[in-house]
Amino acid sequence: MSVRWFGDREREAEPGAALAALRARLAGVAAAAPGPERHGLLAGALVEASALAQGLADAERAAAGADDGGPADRAALDLLAALARALWASWRAGGRAAPPGPEALLAPLERLPRPAAIRLRRAEGHALYAVYPECHAAAARALAGSDAVVIGIRSIGPGLAAAVAAGAGLAPPLATVRPVGPPFRREVHLGPSLAARVAAARRGVFAVADEGPGQSGSSLAAAVAALEALGVPAERVHLFPSHAGGPGPEAGAEILDRWARAARHHVPFEALLLADHPLALHRSAEDVLGRAEAPPADLSAGGWRRHAFAPGDHGAWPPSQGWRERRKYLLRAGGRSWLARFAGLGAAGEAALARARTLAGAGLGPAPATLRHGFLFLPWLEDAVPLPAARPPPRAVLLDAATRHLAFVARAFPAAPDAGAGPAALLEAARANALEAIGGDARRGLDAAAARLPEVVRWARPVEVDGTADAWDWLVRRDGALVKADALDHHADHGLAGCQDALWDVAGAELALGLTSSEGQALAERVRAAAPGAPPGLLPFYRVCRAALELARWSLAAGDGALDPAERVRRQGARAGAESALRRALAAA
Repeated sequence: MSVRWFGDREREAEPGAALAALRARLAGVAAAAPGPERHGLLAGALVEASALAQGLADAERAAAGADDGGPADRAALDLLAALARALWASWRAGGRAAPPGPEALLAPLERLPRPAAIRLRRAEGHALYAVYPECHAAAARALAGSDAVVIGIRSIGPGLAAAVAAGAGLAPPLATVRPVGPPFRREVHLGPSLAARVAAARRGVFAVADEGPGQSGSSLAAAVAALEALGVPAERVHLFPSHAGGPGPEAGAEILDRWARAARHHVPFEALLLADHPLALHRSAEDVLGRAEAPPADLSAGGWRRHAFAPGDHGAWPPSQGWRERRKYLLRAGGRSWLARFAGLGAAGEAALARARTLAGAGLGPAPATLRHGFLFLPWLEDAVPLPAARPPPRAVLLDAATRHLAFVARAFPAAPDAGAGPAALLEAARANALEAIGGDARRGLDAAAARLPEVVRWARPVEVDGTADAWDWLVRRDGALVKADALDHHADHGLAGCQDALWDVAGAELALGLTSSEGQALAERVRAAAPGAPPGLLPFYRVCRAALELARWSLAAGDGALDPAERVRRQGARAGAESALRRALAAA
């Protein structure tokens, strides 16, 4: 399927400033009281240190032309190894093992020469998909007592490799590598120094850590291929992926062969974070929420519908995005119900907590209780019903709620210019998706949208948009008030759009709420009056791009394997609705 929806996030950073931020983070860990909160802070420090290691290693690779395990890579991996040992010790001690101080950890890395700038790529697993280093450490117990050599795959691999080394009681990782080339045919290129070190250890066992495998598994397979080229057979390679599944449908025969011959070790999230453990999800916030009264109920992958809709009313269920949704759980603690939603380890979770507090302060959402080890705890609104299942509110009430929410987001959350896809990239993706789905009939509308591109580039002002376009994210409370749910981090999800002008949200509200063209134009004018940006007359551009990205989102979801028939019909219906919206947007462009 060639539709375009996914996108990567990266940012430029000055290494000295990143080290200073890490030092401050580690000082915060050292000052925190023992327990779940400190453990979560320590995990966040490992994640942010791993991002720094990735940036430094990529800079060394760019200078050398290959991965050669340079001095910054080695020093960063020593730092990560110490942090991972501390994190694993903290887990085993229920958050009560003393963390290391920042001075001894950071001094070797701070003494090294550094480039003027590095590029930090977001580790999606830690930010979006609840990939926990402790799970890799637990899986690595299979190698305890060995002398395995550990290698990590960037971007996420530095910290995960350190976790594998910590869990198995091994030396710090040898190096990290960056697979390059076409997405489904990645290759790993080793420099002479790293190749010599691998060759010297070729009679031993190797461990390779990464998230995935994804659509093809080519990154993990590329690392195995590089080891094989230096005399390490795949049978002596142990893979540490982030899930138990195999490579996706784009995997070729060579990838599948290497995957089959290598040993694989994985401990799932549920086995660790939902176990009977002081740091488990349902016990991690008892000091704030009260004592947990029952095991958490899984709301992920559409599971929330069992609790948000009338029992047995499956016919009213909306479609799910499946594995693309955030992990989330319903908890009963302290005499009330709570939503525990994965918001991200490290800075990603902290940003979601800050946004939730800001929205709550404006009366636009419930106040969060706390953030613990990547999960944001929010009150479960037991009197709220998703808009499609509620008595339709008066049109004026609906439009007023949308105006209040979108206008506040446009005012309160400005974004950096490079925090999302630029207008040209949006239009390029829209063109690809529209031509894939509709064919040549889409060209006139696409050309009309392209004619508006110079004005969009001139006036667009990116904000951390709400980013959703689903009616069921609007909740109707018992008193008739509307609340926007899932409003925290879709500007930072895995989609390519990211932060956009507020007209992106207006176009999304049109889709979610079934607004007429005149209602959408009026909403655009009200939002624009609240904050500067692209003029409302440019809304047709955003309608085309938004509908085209929604079409891609639901096309991907409808193409998932192993769906029950009713869910497949729901997703196909959402895809058809998005295509109809795109046709209307193109006709009116």
